[in-house]
Amino acid sequence: MIEVAVGIDIGGSGTKACLVSEGRISARAFLPTDLSGAATVGSLALAALDRILAEGGCDLSQITSIGVGVPGQVDQGRVRNAANLGIGETGFDLGGHVSSATQVDTIVENDMRAAAYGAYTLSAANDRPVPNLVYVGSGTWVAAVVVLDGGVYRGARGMAGEFGHVPMGTGIECACGSVGCLETVIGATGLRQEWDGASVSSLFQAAVNGETRAGELVARAMDHLALAMWWLAASYDPDLFYIGGGVGAGAPSIRNLVAARWTEMAGRSELARRVLDPDRIRMYDLEEPVGAYGAASLAAVHGGQAITEHFSSRQGTPVPGTYGEAREDPGGASNRRHGRSKRDSKRRNPNA
Repeated sequence: MIEVAVGIDIGGSGTKACLVSEGRISARAFLPTDLSGAATVGSLALAALDRILAEGGCDLSQITSIGVGVPGQVDQGRVRNAANLGIGETGFDLGGHVSSATQVDTIVENDMRAAAYGAYTLSAANDRPVPNLVYVGSGTWVAAVVVLDGGVYRGARGMAGEFGHVPMGTGIECACGSVGCLETVIGATGLRQEWDGASVSSLFQAAVNGETRAGELVARAMDHLALAMWWLAASYDPDLFYIGGGVGAGAPSIRNLVAARWTEMAGRSELARRVLDPDRIRMYDLEEPVGAYGAASLAAVHGGQAITEHFSSRQGTPVPGTYGEAREDPGGASNRRHGRSKRDSKRRNPNA
């Protein structure tokens, strides 16, 4: 039987979904995101599932795994501290919610990590694999995720990549509760607020047309983004940077604007010249549902096992799709699953 995975990417303004079979996207769907709270996030994921099944002409019985990308801290399928979705420290068990409703193996991952893995797997599917990359996502929220040797780096506490909440001294209050975060000046929400509620694409177009205020806002955003990416380049020295997210969709010129600043910054020293190579910056194909594809790919790789605890019991090393501290797992990864379906439990454990 051909395995078919569903990928769902819950974004700030829209939710994307796709069907993936044999590494290829066979169907796509989109629906608006309702940000009214944790319970709605669960119903939204299920609505996205229904929509993509209808688009692809599939029945739920044909689906072997489901992957969901969502902002915030994700651990064992529970989402915490997703400020833009109204989910706090207590969290919401999104993985359990979806798997209970569908009886299908489900994994949940941070949306930017899912997108980073999507960029990696799509590059491999297109016969141009990039083992080390940084995915910079700038949409309603901002993050940067590192892929090392084909594995997504999650960090010791699952918080790696939250560089949108690094203080930049902007003096603007952030949704996370802090003040001056990078997200306030390069994220879609902050840019729209500064631009009197109008769209990001209209802001960049006004800047191109010579409108002074728009030009100042875009210049400030690009200055901060270029500097933040310099930190990442100096820290990780990746093969490529991919820029994605809603802001990129509204302003496809971002890549060139950042590259121009890197070229200027590279003149400061020989070290800067070696680090700031603008040819390493790519704008991801904005038509590709990279986050949903990455979530589906992670689900297919892990078969519904919790990413944070899915390690090889023999080698003590991460399996493909994750990257973190190697640790022994004497109990086996199957003892730490989340969101495992009832039919799957019985299939693997006849005594269940």
